[in-house]
Amino acid sequence: MKFAVFKNERGLTLIEVLVAFVILTMTLVTMMDSFALGGRQNAGNYRYNAAMTLAQSKMEEIKNKPFNSVVSIALTYFSTETDYSQFPGFSYAVTVENDGLNHKKVTVAVYYSEEGVSKTFDLTSGITKR
Repeated sequence: MKFAVFKNERGLTLIEVLVAFVILTMTLVTMMDSFALGGRQNAGNYRYNAAMTLAQSKMEEIKNKPFNSVVSIALTYFSTETDYSQFPGFSYAVTVENDGLNHKKVTVAVYYSEEGVSKTFDLTSGITKR
């Protein structure tokens, strides 16, 4: 059996390997940064959607009360209520304005924190006496 020998055969130099490694590292760092940013945005979207859902739920509770029982509520934490104990860090306040004898304007404000910044989600609706 004969072996073919190539005289001009060259491998990769150390510099070529280092350049390839640097390019690969920069690409991976950029990709990891984008994954971290995506994770932070998903967490922010979760908190916003939770605040919106909590405000809608509170508004439905208020709409199901008798007209004369709809009153303002001071700042209250959701975690103190049994139905909402899985939402620590979220609180709400209800403001009721009488627009006339048979109509009330109700605003539910949900407060939460996102990366140390206080945020608010407001939901406003009108309730009419039946």
